[in-house]
Amino acid sequence: MDSSPTHEQDEVNHQLMDEEISSDEDVQTPGSGKRNEREEDDGSRSKKKTRSDVWNHYSRLPTNYNRCKCRYCKKEFSCPTKSGTSNLRKHKSGCRAYMAWKAANKFRDQSQINVDEEGNMSLSKVSEKVFREATNEMIVLGELPLSFVESLAWKNFCKKAQMDPPVCRKTCTKEIAAMYMARKAEMKKVIGQNKQRLSLTTDIWTAPYTAISYMVITAHFIDSSWKLRKMIIGFKNVDDHKGSTIARVLVDCLAEWDIKRVFCITVDNATANTSAMKKFKEEFMKHGEDALVLKGEFLHVRCATHILNLIVKEGLSEVDDSLTAIRNGVQYVRSSTNRLKSFEFRVDSGKMTRGSLPLDVKTRWNSTYLMLDQAIKFRAAFEKMEAEDKPYNDYFMELENGKKRIGPATTTDWEEAERLVHFLVIFYNSTLMLSATKGITSHKIYNEIVTITRNVSKISSTPGPDETLRVNALTMMGKIRKYWNPFIEESESESSKSKSCKMNKLLIVATVFDPRKKMNFANLCFEKLYGKESIEYTLLSDSIMEIMKRLFEEYTLGYNTSGGGSGGSQSQGGSSSQTQTQDSGAVFQSQVIGSGIGYERMDNLYEELVQETGTEDSSNELEVYLREKVEVTKGGIGLGTEFDVLSWWRRNSVKFPILSQIAADILAV
Repeated sequence: MDSSPTHEQDEVNHQLMDEEISSDEDVQTPGSGKRNEREEDDGSRSKKKTRSDVWNHYSRLPTNYNRCKCRYCKKEFSCPTKSGTSNLRKHKSGCRAYMAWKAANKFRDQSQINVDEEGNMSLSKVSEKVFREATNEMIVLGELPLSFVESLAWKNFCKKAQMDPPVCRKTCTKEIAAMYMARKAEMKKVIGQNKQRLSLTTDIWTAPYTAISYMVITAHFIDSSWKLRKMIIGFKNVDDHKGSTIARVLVDCLAEWDIKRVFCITVDNATANTSAMKKFKEEFMKHGEDALVLKGEFLHVRCATHILNLIVKEGLSEVDDSLTAIRNGVQYVRSSTNRLKSFEFRVDSGKMTRGSLPLDVKTRWNSTYLMLDQAIKFRAAFEKMEAEDKPYNDYFMELENGKKRIGPATTTDWEEAERLVHFLVIFYNSTLMLSATKGITSHKIYNEIVTITRNVSKISSTPGPDETLRVNALTMMGKIRKYWNPFIEESESESSKSKSCKMNKLLIVATVFDPRKKMNFANLCFEKLYGKESIEYTLLSDSIMEIMKRLFEEYTLGYNTSGGGSGGSQSQGGSSSQTQTQDSGAVFQSQVIGSGIGYERMDNLYEELVQETGTEDSSNELEVYLREKVEVTKGGIGLGTEFDVLSWWRRNSVKFPILSQIAADILAV
């Protein structure tokens, strides 16, 4: 083993690493660990760096400064200082040992392609700074322990890949902390440059093993390029879930980031959050009237997906035994490989895998829907298991929490599951629409609310053979009226007797800022829910228009105050008109020309007409936007159709400068 060529080459490389070489380029060759320097053996002459890159491949003999040796084939050459290096360069171009080394090390160095301003490409070694930064990011993104950088596995990887030696965990900790502070400074700069208000989402998470509670705060906004941005600005430890604690943490977090303007805060339906929003509004309004929109009247937004989860859970409680029987059957099949093979033996349609029969998570109803949808496809196999497999039946005879395990699923259970799957598809589609993480969803919420309400209402009010499903729908309608009733007044929702929650009407206003829908869609929803001639239709339509006018007036005031309004153009127009009046020199004042008849000019009469009708004829941005035709897309407004609302507002921000600001704020909710 010691006499192998590889071992000999390694020994040569280690010897050459001790030699002094030089180069203006970072070319990794055998023995190129240090720069070559020429100096006298006695050290009397000062050190001078060689300029030719040929010395990356040759080493001067320690006994004779005027002779050198090729690092590859070990041949010696004459190299007086005044004779140049042409003979050395000529040998390198034909050295077979060098060519073999070059081919063997073609892909072994950690290099990257750099392109200069003229478009020329060159190879350069990845710097140690980039390597350490990438290592720190890997630790954070992969949620790896800091001790990983000192592990034998990482050291071996760096050695094999010819990377820089890894640092210790203390250095890694310092660098990650510095990286965090640098990223935080960049985020604060982005938020500071952003002119839009921020919308926040917050939730409290409790660690399952330590029982320590953490509150996460995320900021959402539309940046200057009309892209949705999301930033986690707080991950705070909280002692309890009280409203006062939540409000205090929110205020402190926003003060830490120097955030003084907020649009909405989205939270779940916990009672403590309602109290927290009241306390937060009182405290945050101290920053000024511009801190919250419309004095915080629409600050509190309840999470639509959380409400969906509560509604479905309420309906599933009526058929809990049927669900449990099917869930236990699925759990049995997935519990071991032998049981899965026994089940697959009874499957008639194709090959069976674990992924074909998912087990649900009890706290997430959409996983229950997917489990039922797949289990129904294998109903025949489950029935064969009950008839033929004794261990399957024995499994349901076992005790669970002191009671016999529910199951196996009966014919009634399967029939109820089939009816439930057809019914739950309404909520499943809405959950997919509202659970998007990379795009805006606020303009879709009211569409899903009305879709769910109308379908559930039809089932609950239509008598038929399926009485169980109708009862489930009635139960769900109770939750829908509780959380999505737009007619609940603030005083009524705050009273102890009422269990209903006030619906935030900004969810309806957000729909109007979809250029495909505008008020046409909102009025259609009101008509389908309450009837076109109903008092509810009129009240809701007028209420939404009133909110939009109030928003427009408030944003117009801020727009003009900041110097971006139409005041400048108006002043220019006034000066132009004044210049024309001065240049004409004519007398335009009204005067009597004779017999009590006043002097009249047609241009003056027309100016009076314009002044009288101008306010009526000249519409503001809001009126123009609502009066224009809606955008028509090729795919319509059906499920799954994607229309880039933000791109539309970016293209029309010059035409609607004030409305585009409102759209940017409300679409980020």
